[in-house]
Amino acid sequence: MKKTFSLILLTVLICSCEFGEKKPAVKLEESPEAIPKFVNYKVESINEQSGPCQTDSLSNQCASFFVEYPIITGMLSPSATQKINENIKSAIFDYAFVSDKPESFQSLIKEISSEYTKILNEFPDYKASWSMEVNSDIIYQDSSYISVASTIFSYTGGAHPNAYQVYRSYDLQTGEPITLSDILIPGFEDQLNEMAEIEFRMLKEIPPSQALKVKGYFFEGDKFTLNDNFAIINKSLIFYFNQFEIAPYAVGPTELELKLTDYVNLVDAKGILNGLKN
Repeated sequence: MKKTFSLILLTVLICSCEFGEKKPAVKLEESPEAIPKFVNYKVESINEQSGPCQTDSLSNQCASFFVEYPIITGMLSPSATQKINENIKSAIFDYAFVSDKPESFQSLIKEISSEYTKILNEFPDYKASWSMEVNSDIIYQDSSYISVASTIFSYTGGAHPNAYQVYRSYDLQTGEPITLSDILIPGFEDQLNEMAEIEFRMLKEIPPSQALKVKGYFFEGDKFTLNDNFAIINKSLIFYFNQFEIAPYAVGPTELELKLTDYVNLVDAKGILNGLKN
């Protein structure tokens, strides 16, 4: 019996020395799939200040500007590249302005700085800083189009700041902004708005029997209508209603997603999204 026990113990010791303790299995990490790229671009940045910022340690008298926006640099025709770059800035300038639509970011900064300087000269004790911040980037790329989102925040006096979200998609062949008429069949408006209203009511939890104005939403004729502030992202149309656009400031903005797989019958087979028909 002792010999048998000794033999078992010896076997265990030999196995322990040879193999050691059991180690957990090594989990191999999968490499993420490369995201398809159809344009080359860089992000341009502007960071400036005006007013007595250097001497005002609390920054109570300062106008600051921070801007980031994409510039297409390659993979498209020169004409399409130029058009998209112009249109990206133009879409931002539709919302970022003081009096008139600016021609460039520098002219916008110059105008705001000039207005702020006037305020400080007239009211030396004015203790409110002004700011303008623009964050714009390409959020989706496809072989036929790209989609851009731009966030614009500004405070130039008043009760509260202004904030806007701008969505646009651009045709990579022409460089022009894509409209609903470019991707949907003629006469789509009524059916699209009716179906989109159902999505809107579900999002806001408004029953079909209740008027939209009862919940504080205002549309012309109290009839729900989509706007043109949208982008194509994957297989969805993303619409954005900014503050004040369809409701009071306190209600805030609304983002509405329409999955194109639910609207295939409205997609133009000859348009950019013709792949959904296949």
